[in-house]
Amino acid sequence: MTNYVRFENKGNISFGVLEGDTVSEISNAPFDSYQTTGETFSLSNIKLLSPVAPNKVVAIGLNYKSHLGGRPGPEAPEPFLKASTTVIGHGDDIVIPKIALEEGVKIQPEAELALVIGKKCKGATQANALDYVFAYTCGNDVSARDWQQNDLQWTRAKSSDTFAPIGPWMTTGLDPTNIQVICRVNGEEKQNQNTSDLLHPVTKIIEYVSAVITLEVGDVIMTGTPGTPGDIHPGDTVEVEIGGVGVLSNPVVSG
Repeated sequence: MTNYVRFENKGNISFGVLEGDTVSEISNAPFDSYQTTGETFSLSNIKLLSPVAPNKVVAIGLNYKSHLGGRPGPEAPEPFLKASTTVIGHGDDIVIPKIALEEGVKIQPEAELALVIGKKCKGATQANALDYVFAYTCGNDVSARDWQQNDLQWTRAKSSDTFAPIGPWMTTGLDPTNIQVICRVNGEEKQNQNTSDLLHPVTKIIEYVSAVITLEVGDVIMTGTPGTPGDIHPGDTVEVEIGGVGVLSNPVVSG
């Protein structure tokens, strides 16, 4: 397993390999062959960014048995898109839009295993789907529930700015069928489930989505959320922990 970070230092954006609390800068994004530059940084002295800057985030709805609340699950994965402007990194603010606060809209986090695509993917099969996954990371599909329920489309509910925290880094070599997914709000556990509870596994998701959408290098797939997440409000802190990766933490503020 290798942890790759994307970070900013003195205005420069770079990729690096994280070992302990030390980041070794690399010459380019890790999807291709790279070299180390010889520069090293302490994790505490750099600004972590989302591990990738995806062209698109594909998210999957209703994909944990524990999230269905007794309802029958969809017979196939249910994908939707989140705008690239939803993506933020570790430590960045989740900003609840002013209009959502004025309308009293219920805002909830969704802890999710996120996949980072490592090579162009179209027409994958379940047999080769994982060949297209470069790494795994923590994802938070922040959702405005009233808009999700009442709008004709999920665009406002799912694609408000900052509604897709990703990070803190991406990790290679994990088994996506056996990863623990946890969410905490202000330190209180709200979600805790294993990916073995996924209704449609990672391989089926990639097959289904890539049949119609070309997945590009650096694109992210969020695979669904378990259980019933709690509400979040300005002043809260949300943590998403993915086993084998780490903890993604974001404060919540008002827009």
